[in-house]
Amino acid sequence: MEKKIKKEKTVTTSRVMSFCLPILLFLGCLHSPYAIEEPGTDIQGFINVFEEYEALCPYFAHREIDWKEMGRTYFPLMAGCENQDQLIGVIADMLAELEDPAISLFRVDNMWEVVEEVYSYTCEYYSNYDMDVLIEQYLEPNGWAGWSEGYSHGFGWCDPAILPYAFLDTIPDLDHYPFALDSIDGFIAECIELEVPAVIIDIRMNPLAYYQGSSGEEFTGRFTDHSRPGAIYRSRSGPEYDQYWDVRPAVYSAGPRQYTGTVILLVGENSRSSCESMTANLINFPNVVLVGDTTGGSVSIFHDVPIADLWYARVVQTTILTKQKHWIEGAGIPPDIYVEATESDFAAGIDPVLDHAIGMLEDYR
Repeated sequence: MEKKIKKEKTVTTSRVMSFCLPILLFLGCLHSPYAIEEPGTDIQGFINVFEEYEALCPYFAHREIDWKEMGRTYFPLMAGCENQDQLIGVIADMLAELEDPAISLFRVDNMWEVVEEVYSYTCEYYSNYDMDVLIEQYLEPNGWAGWSEGYSHGFGWCDPAILPYAFLDTIPDLDHYPFALDSIDGFIAECIELEVPAVIIDIRMNPLAYYQGSSGEEFTGRFTDHSRPGAIYRSRSGPEYDQYWDVRPAVYSAGPRQYTGTVILLVGENSRSSCESMTANLINFPNVVLVGDTTGGSVSIFHDVPIADLWYARVVQTTILTKQKHWIEGAGIPPDIYVEATESDFAAGIDPVLDHAIGMLEDYR
């Protein structure tokens, strides 16, 4: 293979070889420099993305994806790339083959603020809740104070003396993170003081988690008074697609007080990403019951790889499995109790999932 590369180098441009050689070596000479003509733009970004996925993506073996074949298909398309936009288009098309809706390409400004983002693959997720119905028919009549009077954006709760219910619907940014935890602790403190035997925590809204996409250890630690084994974090440990490192960190008690009564956790297809990894930890707690629908099955963790001119691509580097080593990515976490919710229910002002959970509260009183 080495002699072949040296011979062909004498009859092609050094610029083309600078683009081709890294990917040729990584693919085991699946292409020669004659496979593409000299492109009109720097294709190093394509090589960066391809090699990072080849080395890191943990779900190729599980999903029977031949990433090298992807390279054979998309590498020749580099010849037609005359500018950065075309390069990004080819990379997006290649990543779309993974059918992972969380993968994106994004551009930042000089302050590192995201100014443009392209998702390579999209799919529909069914919402088993309606926010207007939830607030107007259930929260406002039961002591919900809205977003003011100390409630952090992203976290809201009803008066526990009337309805021990709380929800999280957004990821608090760095500025709001401590206020969100203060609000959670306030809710927990009231539930403990009132000796509430069961609470409803609603995470049907995506995304749910904390700053920078943590898996919610700070939140889950508020519902256990001792350490418990968490979900499994799976990463690649070698060049073969089925070589893995499995890490299972513990979840520890967090916050000034812990609620150890029953937690009725409401979930659905819009429970994804960090919310879903948090759920993967909570299902290990004996006091947690999942009610609703299967979570969205989009739970992998990413890092960013440069493409060109402040454009980056997200590369899957770690995924999360349940404690029983069930894959969550592409499958989701099924509820303990399935409750159907339809558009006709919402049109009638009914939330069947929350109704079922409220009925369960009576069983614990």
